[in-house]
Amino acid sequence: MNETTSEKISVLQSLILQNASSQKFELAEGARKESESWLASEMSKLDRETAMILADAKKRAEDVHRRQILAAERQKSTEALRQQNRLLQQALKQFLDGLVKLRDRSDYVNILTALALDGARRLEGFEPVKLRLAAIDGRFGDEVAAEVNAKFPQAGMEFSHEPAPILGGCWIISSDGRRQINSDWQSRTQEVSDTLADRLLAML
Repeated sequence: MNETTSEKISVLQSLILQNASSQKFELAEGARKESESWLASEMSKLDRETAMILADAKKRAEDVHRRQILAAERQKSTEALRQQNRLLQQALKQFLDGLVKLRDRSDYVNILTALALDGARRLEGFEPVKLRLAAIDGRFGDEVAAEVNAKFPQAGMEFSHEPAPILGGCWIISSDGRRQINSDWQSRTQEVSDTLADRLLAML
């Protein structure tokens, strides 16, 4: 091999090495750019996923909070109603107890007579009427009926010895048995329950 040929081969080798080095750089640069692009794309996806997860978590937290508020409001409303009902029952019991204690008054017969007379007048046209009292008040029956007939003769009131299932007051029943005036303490208590409920509601 002569010197000229050797120089040519050396130059060719140098060119090949330079070309290989250049291609190696380009490949490395391309791989770097491709990896950076992939990483950016994946990070963008991750950011989107993170945002969606955070938004969903926030929505769930808001839903839970809203349900908790509604539950608390319902509980508050329920408790208020429970408190109102408890106070109403206590008030009605006190009212009923007060009516029952009327029996201790010296004019209790007069009270029964007034109730019976009112009932007889409300049943005018359906005489004669019948008077029923609580078992404990049976001893007053004849006297009350006589007093009513003295004040309202057309009543023709008769005292029934069959006790009424009441705590006090009286029942007045029409001649045909189809009409009845309940002037007993339980009925009177029930009649005032709406009024007491309205007053208690205004207080709470």
